[in-house]
Amino acid sequence: MSFVYPHLSVVALLAGALAQFVIGFLWYSPYLPTGKSWIAQMGIPADAKPGLEMIGFPIGSILAAWAVGMVYGWSGASGPMDGALAGLTVAAAVAAQAITSGVAHATRVPPMYAINLGYVVVSYAVTGALIGLLS
Repeated sequence: MSFVYPHLSVVALLAGALAQFVIGFLWYSPYLPTGKSWIAQMGIPADAKPGLEMIGFPIGSILAAWAVGMVYGWSGASGPMDGALAGLTVAAAVAAQAITSGVAHATRVPPMYAINLGYVVVSYAVTGALIGLLS
């Protein structure tokens, strides 16, 4: 089994990673209700700027797009709908792991579960759809 599929475009994977990054920027920003709630739950001052923790986010986005691309390739998927399903499959695994691990329990606030897991589901589905569309 190969970890590189010739039908997966590097452009598609980078577009998927960029989409995850942009969705995350918006999802957790004060521009959307999800971001406003997240900021309030986290106790972040309104004038706070992103910190060094943002350095790892693009790397995580690239790895997430790669994982979705691998599921897309291994499943023999074709097109954006199959890509979205591949993304949702990976999102289900990530969400299940987050719920059952200390990551989700660190905040212990139900709205935080919904905000964080909602981001995973939406961003992975969009990532998969882009991979399916551009591959």
